[in-house]
Amino acid sequence: MSKAGALTKQSPGKSKYERWQATVDDAVRDARWHEYDCDIQRTVTTFNRHLTGSGYVPLDWRIVKAMIWTESGGPKNPAWKSNPMQIGNEGDPGLRALLFGNEGGELIMPATLRQQLTITSVASTPRKNIEAGTAYLLMRHARYDIRTVRQVDDTRIHTVEVRAGDSLDKIARQNDTTIEILKQRNASSAVLRPGQTLQYQKGRLRKAIVGWELITPASIARRYNVGDSEYSRKLNYCLEVMRRSKPGEPACE
Repeated sequence: MSKAGALTKQSPGKSKYERWQATVDDAVRDARWHEYDCDIQRTVTTFNRHLTGSGYVPLDWRIVKAMIWTESGGPKNPAWKSNPMQIGNEGDPGLRALLFGNEGGELIMPATLRQQLTITSVASTPRKNIEAGTAYLLMRHARYDIRTVRQVDDTRIHTVEVRAGDSLDKIARQNDTTIEILKQRNASSAVLRPGQTLQYQKGRLRKAIVGWELITPASIARRYNVGDSEYSRKLNYCLEVMRRSKPGEPACE
């Protein structure tokens, strides 16, 4: 991600951070700072519905809003109208890691969203940029491991006869199942004997989400933004401005 928080004007006698604060304070009086609220809420609701289990705590949409304020620098900056979460910028590996890598993006995004997000759309369409940025945020906070995943379209109990030279690994590979499933269904599988009948269900080893790091301004600064040492502080300030101003939240369909 690019360095966040572009400044609109220089103010003598104030630090860079204080000048940035003055820019964000404009949000209280400028309705344009809230124009993406519905897009953010719809996006976060989609992910909160899709990601359940493994200790997932529903994401607060205001965190994403604070990120947009910080990343884009506000409505006066060009980034606001194209890529408000600054994902997909030239030289930024984040979007490619999400869409094409092996870092868990396919587990984070619903199938429909995976089909819609492209390098071009994310870099030029604010709503797609928000969707991709939120997905990347969540991908970077998930914990993964390789686990047995049972085949959902075939829940039947199958059987296989053990032959001379067989091992659980060989049987699993030949019958589209896993060693874990074979052990769970066959208490006597510790010692295999030719002629023995084993039960199994179809399943494979897959990367799976097994837990989550709590999403906080500090964790976002470590896992999402690069290059701004004040990022966590800025997110906290944006959230505080939102709490103080309490703008009327739109009725989003």
